[in-house]
Amino acid sequence: MEIFHQIKSDPLRAFLSLFGVSVGIFVVSLSLALVEAFSRAVEAGFDHFGSDMIMLERFPVTSGGEDGSDWSRYAARPQPSWQDYLSLQGGPFAWTAFAAKADCDITAGGRLLREARLLGVGGQWQHLVYSTVCAGRDFSLAELAGSDAKAIIGAKIASELFGAGDDPAAACGKSLRVGGRNLTVTGVLSLEGKNVISLYATDYAVVVPFATASQIAGVDNLEAMVAVGPGSGGRDAAVGQVRRIVRSGRRLQPAQEDNFAVNTMEELCRQTMSITGKISAAGALIALFSLLIGGFGIVNIMLVSVRERSWQIGLKLALGARRRRILLEFLTEALLLSATGAALGLLLSALACALIPATLIKVALSPRLALAAAGIALVLGLVSGMAPALQASRLNPVDALRQ
Repeated sequence: MEIFHQIKSDPLRAFLSLFGVSVGIFVVSLSLALVEAFSRAVEAGFDHFGSDMIMLERFPVTSGGEDGSDWSRYAARPQPSWQDYLSLQGGPFAWTAFAAKADCDITAGGRLLREARLLGVGGQWQHLVYSTVCAGRDFSLAELAGSDAKAIIGAKIASELFGAGDDPAAACGKSLRVGGRNLTVTGVLSLEGKNVISLYATDYAVVVPFATASQIAGVDNLEAMVAVGPGSGGRDAAVGQVRRIVRSGRRLQPAQEDNFAVNTMEELCRQTMSITGKISAAGALIALFSLLIGGFGIVNIMLVSVRERSWQIGLKLALGARRRRILLEFLTEALLLSATGAALGLLLSALACALIPATLIKVALSPRLALAAAGIALVLGLVSGMAPALQASRLNPVDALRQ
């Protein structure tokens, strides 16, 4: 086809045309793949923690204030306390858990690990983390209620401080020092990795009973949360029960507003997905501009092709070629040019997906996304090639042969 001759005769012009289409398809396909992967990760977190989990915190998941005034007001609220947890523990809930976190430094065997996480827990705290105790043992009920110097450590801590990467049990029974207090390791958590929805990352965490964490970091330095699982009444009823129990425990008058927030996992996932939607919209806008540039490039190269091949078109028409055939010929060339750019864009997108570490997020260019991107490219080629094709098919044979 003559289009290959045009590409060879002016490779720079052809490159610029293909570049716009390729970048547009690359951005479209990659952004769709990222959004799809992110959605899967959010759904995985949603399924793990359960959409019906209810969390008592200082800050709500969403806020209507944009000037920071709301957040300043929320920051002045009291932390969810151990007393709040005890009050809710006696409520009609399937389970109740408490967790409070603070940053800490850890030393063991002459090694120092900075900026780890101290996590004080109570109740059925396993509902708040991805990891499970894979070596050693969990806390007993008596240990959770007291201030024993016992700790369950994350997989990264076990590996980096005790060399227990392949055998987590090797860290059990060892001693480490946190905030001036010696703790004995009773268990090691499984490797968590990266998760989009994660309440408490545990790979670099030292999990201790809450009373122990309070002695190490101080109650005022711990960011706390109480979580419950709804009972037989369902989530909405449980949210109301949490509000009533906490308001009663904090002795709030009917006219006083809540000095706490009751969030649900569903709200957290919805807020996370809204951020994803905004990122996707920004990517779509960038892709739109790239595709427009690519479309203009295709129009340009096809118009030049019509002008340079006017004599050939006139000869074909003079010999009896139908105008529909000329129209289809140039449309096919535009589609081929667009398809070539799309193929390059999809190849770049597939390479980019392969370069993203699976430990961060599992991104893959699915056949459905590839077909969608190819469809966009073909529509772009059809629209961009229509005007030049119509111009070629409407040439007067006599005037065309004189050029």
